[in-house]
Amino acid sequence: MWTSVKYLPENLPETIEMTREYYGDSWISDSDFLKWQYEANPAGPAMIRLARDVETDQLAGQYVVIPMRFKAFNELIEGTLSLNTLTRQIYGGQGIFTGLAKAVYQDCAEQGSLFCYGFPNPNSYPGFIRKLGFTDLGSVPLLLRPLNTNALVRKRLGSLLATLSLPFHFYYKVKDRSDERYEVYPLTPSNLSEMNAFWAKVQDKYPIMGIRDADYLRWRYFDIPLRDYQVYGVRQKNSTQLLGYIVGRCTEVASMSSGMIVDFLVDSEHPAAGNCLVNTLLRFFVDKNMDLAGSLMMPHTEESRILKGNGFFTCPKSFEPQPFPVIYRRLGPLKGNYKEGEKDDDPFLRLNQWFLTMGDYDVI
Repeated sequence: MWTSVKYLPENLPETIEMTREYYGDSWISDSDFLKWQYEANPAGPAMIRLARDVETDQLAGQYVVIPMRFKAFNELIEGTLSLNTLTRQIYGGQGIFTGLAKAVYQDCAEQGSLFCYGFPNPNSYPGFIRKLGFTDLGSVPLLLRPLNTNALVRKRLGSLLATLSLPFHFYYKVKDRSDERYEVYPLTPSNLSEMNAFWAKVQDKYPIMGIRDADYLRWRYFDIPLRDYQVYGVRQKNSTQLLGYIVGRCTEVASMSSGMIVDFLVDSEHPAAGNCLVNTLLRFFVDKNMDLAGSLMMPHTEESRILKGNGFFTCPKSFEPQPFPVIYRRLGPLKGNYKEGEKDDDPFLRLNQWFLTMGDYDVI
């Protein structure tokens, strides 16, 4: 028998113990990382329900969402991102996943959250769809660009065949594509205030966008423990106006040294500035000996077109390390500029209305 209780900050040590038992030692079981994720978010603290064994007082599971601010259809709204869900193995089959989730959704609705979304892994995906009423909106394409084809072929097929990849190595070599009209420079906590004016200009570029102001970028990319990001801005020379930004991280994906473009957004009036950002980050990845560059980017976006113009291509489904589905569940009634009616009238159900990148979830 278990009971649902609301999470309190003093519960963190025992949730970490439970998480380590489930995931092992990783960022998801690190105290500093979880304090950052659960407590420091500028959109507000995490909403968490814990399952507690009424006889032993041991934690049996958890369901976690964090608030995420959105600009959607000209209104400021709050959504929630589902993450870090788990049930202790010995408590499987007791309805903990669904019971906690429904309690959290009720808490979220009472606090004004309009929806919950997530990027589930293949293990948790069936539970969200079959048990919790989520809708699969479709998948975000994974875009790839070789940086060192010789190394990629050697790691996958051996040194003999690597020599045959030399023509592709020259084709995918990252060249300097600087533009004398623009200046790319590091964004740091000391100059992040420029983001607010940029965000005010681009916030309606796509119908549904997670808010990307200075507070969000500071929390997501600079205050985060255990991860290092490279963040660049771009402006016209002799100007201080930010025209776009890009965020990258060096990591390992499927045993390959990979430079991931975590976030990327550019002013529509200056697409050439976007080329400068991408080229600068790719050259950074090459300097760090990355073999491959990758990004999640919606195909209808200008940013996707810029990436493809810089040598990125859509990864075939058979080669993806895992699929990247976006799931969605509405938590409260649509108001304001949203059309209320049947479920199919919900504009959030159309994935081509969203702007989503790796920055909109927690894994990279």
